[in-house]
Amino acid sequence: MVKRVITAVFFTAVILLGVFLQGIPMRILTLFAMVVGMYETYRALESKGLHPITWVGYLFCVVTAVLQYLKGSGTLPALEAVSVPMMSVTFAVTLGISVVILRGHVDFERLESTVFPIIYPGLFFTLMIAMQDVGSRYVALIALVLMFLAASINDVFALVVGLSIGRHRLSPEISPKKSIEGSIGGLIACILFAMAIPPVVGYVGTIIPAFAADTHLPPIWAFGLLGLFAGALSQIGDLAASLLKRHCGIKDFGTMFPGHGGMMDRMDGILFCTVAVALFFEFFVH
Repeated sequence: MVKRVITAVFFTAVILLGVFLQGIPMRILTLFAMVVGMYETYRALESKGLHPITWVGYLFCVVTAVLQYLKGSGTLPALEAVSVPMMSVTFAVTLGISVVILRGHVDFERLESTVFPIIYPGLFFTLMIAMQDVGSRYVALIALVLMFLAASINDVFALVVGLSIGRHRLSPEISPKKSIEGSIGGLIACILFAMAIPPVVGYVGTIIPAFAADTHLPPIWAFGLLGLFAGALSQIGDLAASLLKRHCGIKDFGTMFPGHGGMMDRMDGILFCTVAVALFFEFFVH
């Protein structure tokens, strides 16, 4: 347990540092997470006896990061009206299918194992990489904090409530330890956390001018709905990762984080939470 707590504190500290620095450090951090996540997913599928063409996934990671950097920096104006996540995923899926077909063999399992990681976790990571460019540094700070920490808040309170009063299993076949009571506790905590972040960041902006409020935000109750949606999706993300691990016959995706497992073991809920945050800021924050 001590090892798990120390790892969680270190992981959170690195994330917060990247969130506050933003810019190149944040881009490097998210690209690193994406590459490691793709590696762990491909390795999990290989343990199942599949043979994905892994270089397609790694090229996809680099192309996504480069295109998003060019768009965010304004270096390539033609990208302004383009969705980098959609462009890069379309490119990678097309490339993956083409490479498998050009081998000249009927090998659907290779096709499936090559393309699947581009969708999960690949697509989710592309949204994560794009979140830094969602608006000003003030808006990006709120979005990034919610994206990275809402899932962790949900996990912590779901665990505490589940251990205390959990009686009814949420998904016994996929993840036997999760309870409905813990799930509800995590959702409530996530709602309150999401509602608290805008005023907290607003206060930070009065101390650090770079994060000064410069954008009209939706009302606090809207952030409460975001917390509910993000918390629910983060729980789906946990179960999705568990489903993949059970299918591949592995306990953890890796050993990068002592007491937690690999990158995908830490990012599972965060990846799905990113979808909620990305949609919210895309449509309701200008």
